[in-house]
Amino acid sequence: VCYRPYACSDGWVTLGALEPKFWQAWCRGVGREDLIERQFDAPGSETHAEVERIFLGRTRDEWTEFASNHDCCLEPLLDLDEALDSELVRAREMIVELDQPGAERPVRQLGVPVKLGRTPGAPQGPGPVLGEHTHEVLEALGYSAGEVEELEAAGAVAGPAAGKRGSFMA
Repeated sequence: VCYRPYACSDGWVTLGALEPKFWQAWCRGVGREDLIERQFDAPGSETHAEVERIFLGRTRDEWTEFASNHDCCLEPLLDLDEALDSELVRAREMIVELDQPGAERPVRQLGVPVKLGRTPGAPQGPGPVLGEHTHEVLEALGYSAGEVEELEAAGAVAGPAAGKRGSFMA
């Protein structure tokens, strides 16, 4: 009951109230102190159904506001665009832009997640251009140079020339 995502009237939130103090804060906040002793009821129980009904009674924004007033470990579930545009992602510099050969504009990609003070990580540069490593990968898999050329001619793989034509897939 206390640790799972819940549908609300217009989206989803997740409750992470494993510690009793967080579950108690949630129960008291919604005016349902009778649920405090049922924190770990089994999935499919009436408690789960009741908590689901409670969550459906408010919007995601209303639950987010509720969480700011009650220390209960509740957060909105974000879609990908919301997550990438979140304050946390910006503060941690988790999205970086790099110039990519063949791309019309800088390419956005994930930054380094671990932030170390004395040895900070940083992206080493752009990704490979289309076909840049085709020959070496296929030859490492046992294909002969002639077989690789046949695959290129058939359009089954892209060789280094594909990247020179300005093709870039992201």
